[in-house]
Amino acid sequence: MPSLAHGPGRRLLLAPLLLLFAAGVARAATCDRPLRPPAPDTGIHAPWDGLVRSFVDHGEVDYACMKAHEGQLDRYLGLLARIRPERLSREAQLALWIDAYNAFTVKLILGRYPGIRSIKEIPRRWKRRDWRVGGRRYSLDEIENDILRARFHEPRIHFAINCASKSCPDLASEAYVAPRLEAQLDAAARRFLADPRKGARVAPGRGLFGRGDRLYLSAIFKWFGEDFTRAGGLVPFLLTYLPEGPRAFVARHRSDLPVSYLPYDWSLNGR
Repeated sequence: MPSLAHGPGRRLLLAPLLLLFAAGVARAATCDRPLRPPAPDTGIHAPWDGLVRSFVDHGEVDYACMKAHEGQLDRYLGLLARIRPERLSREAQLALWIDAYNAFTVKLILGRYPGIRSIKEIPRRWKRRDWRVGGRRYSLDEIENDILRARFHEPRIHFAINCASKSCPDLASEAYVAPRLEAQLDAAARRFLADPRKGARVAPGRGLFGRGDRLYLSAIFKWFGEDFTRAGGLVPFLLTYLPEGPRAFVARHRSDLPVSYLPYDWSLNGR
């Protein structure tokens, strides 16, 4: 039997693979959606606001369009590199670090797009100090833990920052900005806890838990439980932000709340 290692037979076998690869690259670089203008009060965050208004729908990110407009994302990252956070108000600083974290995460994904299925495929994804704010380099871990959590003591940040995964809180379709920050953080917490797939739901206990309903929460509440305790306690937080059905369950069981945690899906949050 003739070998296909060389010659026309090998070229015939490779041709479909090359076409598939080219189609994938074309899809990644093609965007038929218009870039919308930013909201008028977004200031330095205007380039980011325009991108997420245009290419984020109910938390799903159109990474092909983000890739096609990566130049606008890079312009925003350039602004972040030159800003002086210490000159801003507390609210403006908090909004800045939330938006920076989210923009850096999108940039991280675009570096591997379209051949990426999960942020967990990227080595040292949260440890690499690739991101510049105010002339200093940070990792995503440093922004989340050393700045957002340690400085601001605001548990709602966990529903505003996005890890590019399906079980993460949705990436907002707008930039976080100081004038609207309180309302935006409230909306982010309520939106996440109203999603029974990944935020919270009441369901019958399973396995070792036996019979009876339990409150199933995102693993975020397990990983960062101390943040909610420090802010007044998990139960008061849930009573404030849960929708009516789960809220009534928590109110009935507040002294012995049966809690379990939902599985976490690290699949990419977009297409």
